[in-house]
Amino acid sequence: MKRPITPSIIYFSFLPSFLPIISGCSSHRVTLVQPQDGATAQCSASGVGFGSAFAEGFIGECIRQYERRGYIQIDQLTPAQRADLERRGLLPK
Repeated sequence: MKRPITPSIIYFSFLPSFLPIISGCSSHRVTLVQPQDGATAQCSASGVGFGSAFAEGFIGECIRQYERRGYIQIDQLTPAQRADLERRGLLPK
C-alpha cells in the first residue's frame, strides 16, 4: 500500500533545496576612478536571502551610471592609465 503524499511531505522534501536561497548573503564593493582627475567612487551593496539578488542589481546600475560619466573600475585600468595615475599621486602604488 502506497503512502499518500501530504503537504508536509512535499514541504520537507523541498525545504533543503530552498534553504541556501533564503539564507544566502552577499556583499559587493567596486571602486571606480576617473582617469583625468583621479576622482574615485565606490559602489557597494549587501543583501541577505533574496536581497542578495537585489544587491547585485543595485551595484550593477551604480557601476553603469559612473561609467557613463567616464569612470573606470580600478581593476580594468590599462597599464598606461594606472601608471599615469600613480605618477600623479592619485592612485596608491
